Amino acid sequence: MRQRPLLFNAVAVLSLGTFLVLGSNAASAQTADALCSAGVERPAPPRALNLAALARREHAAWGGATLDAQGRLLDAGSYEAEDTPRSLRVAPPWQRVMGYWEAVDPDGRIPSQVRFGALRPADRRLLQQALQQASASHLQGLGVGPDQGLSSAELRALQVAIDRVAVVDTPWSAAFISWLAREAGMQAEEFAFSEAHADYAGAAWAATQREQAGQPTPYALRTCDLTRTAPRVGDLVCQARGSEAELDTFDKLGEALARREAGGGALPMHCDVVTQVDAQGFDAIGGNVLQSVTLRRLDFAPGTRRLDPSYLPAGCVAGTPGCVDRHMSRQPWSLLLQWR
Repeated sequence: MRQRPLLFNAVAVLSLGTFLVLGSNAASAQTADALCSAGVERPAPPRALNLAALARREHAAWGGATLDAQGRLLDAGSYEAEDTPRSLRVAPPWQRVMGYWEAVDPDGRIPSQVRFGALRPADRRLLQQALQQASASHLQGLGVGPDQGLSSAELRALQVAIDRVAVVDTPWSAAFISWLAREAGMQAEEFAFSEAHADYAGAAWAATQREQAGQPTPYALRTCDLTRTAPRVGDLVCQARGSEAELDTFDKLGEALARREAGGGALPMHCDVVTQVDAQGFDAIGGNVLQSVTLRRLDFAPGTRRLDPSYLPAGCVAGTPGCVDRHMSRQPWSLLLQWR
C-alpha cells in the first residue's frame, strides 16, 4: 500500500493537535454568570470561613456596633480614636487600626496624613522625626542642658497623639479587609493587599476575565453581580461610594475597574465581609463604618436569595407604599467578590 508523504502526516498531526487545544480552551471557557452560579453551589472554602470568623472576632473586640435590616443603628461600638480598650485582653481601637495598616504597609509609612486645617495635610513620619529632634536625649547629645527638650514620656504622648490623628484622618476600611485576608492566610498572588478597595476588586475583575477565557489564575476571588448572585460566608459585598456613586450597577463598576490600573486614580469603594447567611438574608461586617467595625443586616427579596432591591438607590423611592426605607444601608450595592 502506498504511504502518504511524511510532510502530509506531520501537518495532519499538527492540525489535529491545534483542534484539540482550541477545543479544550473553548470547553473550559465559561460566562461569568455560569462561573458565579456554579460557585454558589459549592461550599465556602476553609479560608473563606476563617476570614468571616476573624471579622466576627474583630467586631466583638470593637464592641459590636450593629445596623439592623433597615439600616438603623441598634448598638454603638467603640470609635476609631478611642484610647480605652473594651477589656484588658484587647488593644484600644486606634492601635487596632494601626495593626490593620501593617497588612498594607509593614514599614509603617501609612497612615501618613495629619490634617490641621491647612490646604495640605502634614506628613506623619516627618512630624515624628521632628519630635525626635526635640527630645531631651537628642538635644543633650548636642550639648544642650539636661532640663531642655522633651522627656521620654512627653515624646511618647505626642507620638501617640499624632498616630491617633492619622488614624482618624485616613480611611481604613480597605486596610481592614486586607488585614483579614492576610490573617486568613492569603498570599500576594491571591489577593492585592491595598489601602484601596478598587485594587483588590480590580484584580478580581481581571482574574475573572482570564477565568472566562479558560486561562489559569491564582487569584482567590472572582467578580459577580450581587443583584443576581447569592453570597456565601466569606464572600465580599461591595459598592461604589461618594463621587463615584453613579457607578451603581455591576457593569458600570466593572468597566471602571477594567480601565483603572492597580494603584491608579481614586475609585472610592467600600466592601464588607459576609459572616452569616440564612433564608431571609445575610450579615456583613466592615471596617470604618460609623468609625467602627460594624455589622449590618441585609435582607433578601421575599422568596429569593437575592439582595432586596430596596437597598439600591434606584430600587424604589423611599417613603412610597411598599418601599422599605433602608436608611444608612441604602447604597449602590452591585459587586460580589466570590471565593473561587
